[in-house]
Amino acid sequence: MPLLPVLREALGVLSPVGCAGCGLADVELCPACRGLLAPRLDELWLAGGHRVVSALRYEFEVRAVLLSFKQRGRVRLASALAPALAAAVDRVAPPRPGLAPVVVVAVPPSPTGRRRRGWDPVGALVRRARLPVLAGALAVRPGRGGAQKSRDRDGRRRGREGSLRVRRPVAGLRVVVVDDVVTTGSTLEEARRALTAAGAEVVGSACLAATPLLARRSM
Repeated sequence: MPLLPVLREALGVLSPVGCAGCGLADVELCPACRGLLAPRLDELWLAGGHRVVSALRYEFEVRAVLLSFKQRGRVRLASALAPALAAAVDRVAPPRPGLAPVVVVAVPPSPTGRRRRGWDPVGALVRRARLPVLAGALAVRPGRGGAQKSRDRDGRRRGREGSLRVRRPVAGLRVVVVDDVVTTGSTLEEARRALTAAGAEVVGSACLAATPLLARRSM
């Protein structure tokens, strides 16, 4: 693991300089911002009837908390964020008698993101939420993990097509795909494609947060 991301992560754990949401001094997460992380579930529908449940809106203080967690290495924030993700997973696939339990498959980080951060934010959230994860089930194909932020929806979809591969047996499993932030849904659609092609039943996806435009379009 590169040294710089390790040091950044350690500093994020040991010396938070202010509330991750609003910047209030000398507190990791103030009560008001912690309250904004209570699940506010939105149901989204992507192409082909792909159901997605998001727990939070990716805006204002919530966005700031997520960026502090993902980009600034404040890994202890996972304990405040994980319950919302767990609520989204439970909404997608609540336990039902007679049905096999689901397993969670996390969207993998891009190679660039993993190198930059030195850790996997989605994996950390899944572990903290104690979800029944099938670790390492998906991987980014070599040369296919480029940045997506500058692309529009169609560009992201084209860039994601064929970008993920399945690394573990999933045939016959009921799966919930999990990611941190859904922007256009292209990554979730690609994850569903790869898992379905390998024989899994993807019952839906759960995300910690959705961008406001996507969330409001679902209403």
